[in-house]
Amino acid sequence: MQNSPPKQRHLACIMFTDIVGYTRLMSKNESKALQTLDENRYIHKTIISKYGGELLKEMGDGIMAIFNTATDGVYAACEIHAAAENNEDLNLRIGLHYSQIILEKGDIFGDGVNIAARIEPTAPTCGTHISHEVYDNLLNKKGLKIDLVGGFELKNLSEEIKIYSVEVNAQFIKDLASRTSDYTERSILETKNSIAVIPFANMTGDKEQDYFCDGIAEEILITLSNIKELKVVGRSSSFQFKNSEYSEVQIAGTLNVNHILQGSIRRRGNRLRINAMLYSVGEESQIWAKRYDRELDDIFEIQDDIAAKISDELEVSLVKNTDRAKPVSLEAYEMLLKGRYFEEMFIEGFDRAQSCYFQAVELDPDYAEGYAALANIHFLQTMHLLLPPQEGFKKTKSFANKALSINKEIAGAHFVLGQSAFWFDWDFDQAKEHYENAANARVPYYFTGVTLDPWYNAFAYGDYETAIINTMKIIETDPLSFYNQVLLGYYFTWGQYHEKAREVLNNLLKLIPNYSEAQRLLAYNSFIEGDNERAVKEGKKAVEMAQGLGWAQITYSIALAKNGQAAEAREILVRLEASQEKVNVSPLGIALIYAYLNDLDNAFAYLDIAIEYKDIWLVSLKHGPEYKPLRSDPRFDALLERIGFPETVFQ
Repeated sequence: MQNSPPKQRHLACIMFTDIVGYTRLMSKNESKALQTLDENRYIHKTIISKYGGELLKEMGDGIMAIFNTATDGVYAACEIHAAAENNEDLNLRIGLHYSQIILEKGDIFGDGVNIAARIEPTAPTCGTHISHEVYDNLLNKKGLKIDLVGGFELKNLSEEIKIYSVEVNAQFIKDLASRTSDYTERSILETKNSIAVIPFANMTGDKEQDYFCDGIAEEILITLSNIKELKVVGRSSSFQFKNSEYSEVQIAGTLNVNHILQGSIRRRGNRLRINAMLYSVGEESQIWAKRYDRELDDIFEIQDDIAAKISDELEVSLVKNTDRAKPVSLEAYEMLLKGRYFEEMFIEGFDRAQSCYFQAVELDPDYAEGYAALANIHFLQTMHLLLPPQEGFKKTKSFANKALSINKEIAGAHFVLGQSAFWFDWDFDQAKEHYENAANARVPYYFTGVTLDPWYNAFAYGDYETAIINTMKIIETDPLSFYNQVLLGYYFTWGQYHEKAREVLNNLLKLIPNYSEAQRLLAYNSFIEGDNERAVKEGKKAVEMAQGLGWAQITYSIALAKNGQAAEAREILVRLEASQEKVNVSPLGIALIYAYLNDLDNAFAYLDIAIEYKDIWLVSLKHGPEYKPLRSDPRFDALLERIGFPETVFQ
């Protein structure tokens, strides 16, 4: 018996809006009323999409929508009001409530829906009312004027509801529009334009060909992800359904898409048989299928044809890869696919991936995408402390520049140069320029819909709220990615949203019980919050999970020092200092241990070493809450000047 599709339960900010006086306008001037309704629809679709929301229903002149966060919902409401000011007949009331919902077949259910619907009529004309649950879950109240209106007894509700009014000044709306421009670039409102690409089944009978089948599916996924009108689920999520027994409906329900691309590949030498099928959840059937019996030399034409047929079916505009050059050697292309296959195995596969990429460029010395892959694997090795920064970033930049010298439109090379400029060169303007070049390049990589890496928001400007919001946008298209979830844990931790950080990290540890970095972040979160005893317990557990590697020992030692256990902290410190010749130990981490042992001279001595070493985490120095013991020392400001942080705009 087939399993029934899972119902999607999650927290959401529910929005109801209504045009005040619309019935009266309709009776006086039907043409003007319909024009106002069209404008209202356009404003809502555009702004709801901008904040990653979903417009679920139009009910006459009313609209129901949902957002992932209370912050998204409130800012969207403020901007909707601002946009409606140009039409004297478009006077809106908006009500918002935050609660758990059940999402099923494009509709939502739950008590929270009724509460949001009851709150909306309490709002004044051109005003917004929110529940206490919305107020309590706002990640960012900057620029907002929020006042308690009072307790309301709403129809069919047994308990009184606290309701607040929300206002925002016009200048802040302009600033906000500029600040959140990253995700205005992609509209994911229309759920019909959403797709997951499942790994193609290997029908060859040789498991060694898995890399090829996965690679072809990933190439199509990358091409589709650069269509602005199309929501494409990321590899980390869609590839979890490789060889899955789940039905298309179940997969689509889990990933929140309306289309599934799947297929199979049979390979005999250079002969290929590729079957591709596009399934529509709405129509409950395949809406397109094709079989390709071709030679390996035709693989790029096959990929382009599949992407083109999908774009035709979904009525979206495919960005042509006009600047993509085929490698001279198809064997080099296969080594690129094999390298990506190993790279997805994370640290355990990095060495094999690097070996494959080197073979690719040896086979084809002018293979730009091969050099871009080499740049990326060296960047990953450096960020995971497998290479010292000076060595790792030198190679990263060298390979990326080599790729761009062959083809300036390689998006992956631009992106990794942006990462190098940010983490290593501390050239924040150049980093932003490279990120933007990556988003606009014509030979794409997987595009998440967010141009600036959220780390840039967090550490260049201390803007943790935008880092969180943009990470949530990424998670919309890659909901099963453990990596993106742990990033959310980072930003909640540094932004000091302690309860939310714990919720995310504990959920990760339920899924991956030995995930040492999630456990370490729990300790760091407790340490920043000031719960030193809990930080020590969690830090000790992280060290055990990580077997003493990485930042686990540093975090544990800092927690011990702050908890008054100086002797135990110094024992770890002595071991770390003694092991610097053998492994990459962060001098910034050692500086922090000294800082919490109240030895500021040694702390600043190691910070000087960290700058020479080019410790990657120095970008956290200006806005990281853990540096509090150092901030009052004039030597700290001198360090910030040496790094050259940009002026903070949003406070």
